Amino acid sequence: MAIARQFATSVGTTATAIEGTQYPGFLLINNGGEIVFIGDSALTTSTGFPIKAGEVFSPSEMAHNSLTGKDSDRLFGRVVTSTEDVRVLLQSRVNV
Repeated sequence: MAIARQFATSVGTTATAIEGTQYPGFLLINNGGEIVFIGDSALTTSTGFPIKAGEVFSPSEMAHNSLTGKDSDRLFGRVVTSTEDVRVLLQSRVNV
């Protein structure tokens, strides 16, 4: 499989849509120095799934298969203070 595209998102202290997570076959890395919490648009730092600095996240195959490319499928990120850099890499060719 050819790698098709990469995205960068600056995640802040409010729920921030993470570009690229609406497509199947994505890998997400916390490219910053603090924990990034991921989840839906209502996530908080108490309810979000924590991704430590340098950690890579990829959803299960079942979750990947349910992604349609619609903006409503995106994951959201949030941090406690400041902003953190999150990178997404698509592992398959998609129409974006």
